[in-house]
Amino acid sequence: MPHHLKYGMNFAFGGTGVFDTLNPGPNMTTQINFFERAIKDKMYTTQDINNSVALVSVAGNDYTRYTVTNGSIQ
Repeated sequence: MPHHLKYGMNFAFGGTGVFDTLNPGPNMTTQINFFERAIKDKMYTTQDINNSVALVSVAGNDYTRYTVTNGSIQ
């Protein structure tokens, strides 16, 4: 395993969300695609994946985008 991957990787982009938000950065789908590409390129072993934890977070930008585009507060 390459030394720079010893402590894991982060595919998150600040301000982006699960869906498209008001931030032009990559949404969750794009971030997942980056991760899948890393697996396909064999940056991780099966053991690495089996011993890993994934954190998925939904935050303010997701809710803000929803309400700005006529979503209900309820």
